[in-house]
Amino acid sequence: QREGELSVNIAKSRDTLMWFGSLYGTFLTGVTGAALRGKKLPEIVAVPLVLGGFGLINLADMAYGTKLTRVVKEAEHIMEHERYRFIPPKQAPFHKVYTEAERKPHASVGAVGTYWPSFLPMARPSAPEAPKDN
Repeated sequence: QREGELSVNIAKSRDTLMWFGSLYGTFLTGVTGAALRGKKLPEIVAVPLVLGGFGLINLADMAYGTKLTRVVKEAEHIMEHERYRFIPPKQAPFHKVYTEAERKPHASVGAVGTYWPSFLPMARPSAPEAPKDN
């Protein structure tokens, strides 16, 4: 099943590359043609040329390069050396499986809603700190 999911992801990357590559190629051809005819191009045209090139290279790397292999290796590293990132909510039945040392790196991190500026309606006060044992 994993190989099926990976092959579907690669196929989707290749499809996106085909579409994006065609659109980018058309845009690049138009810009080049206009420049060759001596038309003054707005400077802002450089932004999609550069960013589009980076996006295209990223897609090509995923579709035909080694990006997927690098991502898999990074995921393996995270699973082996950064297990603390997977700590589930304390209500989860398997929360007890994780040691206190694995839970500790995230003890000072607040919930997402506590990071909004207080004047916004979606802001909420941070939870009161737990009493410290002396």
